[in-house]
This record gives sequence, C-alpha cells and structure tokens, in this order.
Amino acid sequence: MTNVGNNVTEFGKMLRQIRKYKGDSLRNLAEKLGVSAAFLSAMEIGKKKIPTEYADRICEIYSLSDEQKQNLEDSISISNNRLLLDLNGLNRQQKEASLTFARKIKSADPDLIEKLMKALDENED
Repeated sequence: MTNVGNNVTEFGKMLRQIRKYKGDSLRNLAEKLGVSAAFLSAMEIGKKKIPTEYADRICEIYSLSDEQKQNLEDSISISNNRLLLDLNGLNRQQKEASLTFARKIKSADPDLIEKLMKALDENED
C-alpha cells in the first residue's frame, strides 16, 4: 500500500482525526454514509469533491459539537477550493460587504486581511 499522507486534504486530516478519536475505520464510516471506502478515500486525498451535505451527515453519525461541525464545514470548503456562503438572514449591508470581500480577497494586502481578521475576532467577544 502506498503512503498518501502528504496528499491528504484538510477534510481528510480532520475526518481521520475524528474517526481515530471515535475508534472507527474508513470502511465503517463509508458504510454509514452509503458510499464505497474507495470513494471516501478519494475525497480524503482530494481526488473527489466533497459534497457539502456530508458535514451534516458526519456530525449526526459522530454527534459532533457545533464548533466541530463548523471546523468540518471549513475543511470541506478548503479541500474543495470553494466556499458556499449562506446569505439568508443577512441585511443588505452585510450581503454587500460579504460579496465585496469575496471579490477582492485575491488582491487584498496581507496587512489589511490581518487587521480585518483581528477586528472580526474582537467583534465576536
């Protein structure tokens, strides 16, 4: 068997950590999800995109906390190189700010991003 450890996605790393903590195998989780072990493995190493609804299913299977669910959703977004943004419940200003940030993030100055992250973190307290 070849070692694919260096090719494991953020989702794969997190899922392996959860499975190990819960004492479950890839094969058992695949069965619970209704997919083949090969398909689940392919998602872990980035050969297949991870359906976003898997976060909910995995959270149900393992009774994960809200924080763990958020981390799992983030790992799926990172691994898929895609972010789904739920704009429901946001006001117009929040929607516009979210979309502007998404459009300009690639060209944003790293110092500005750091300042924004600090301001947003402070806002949570």
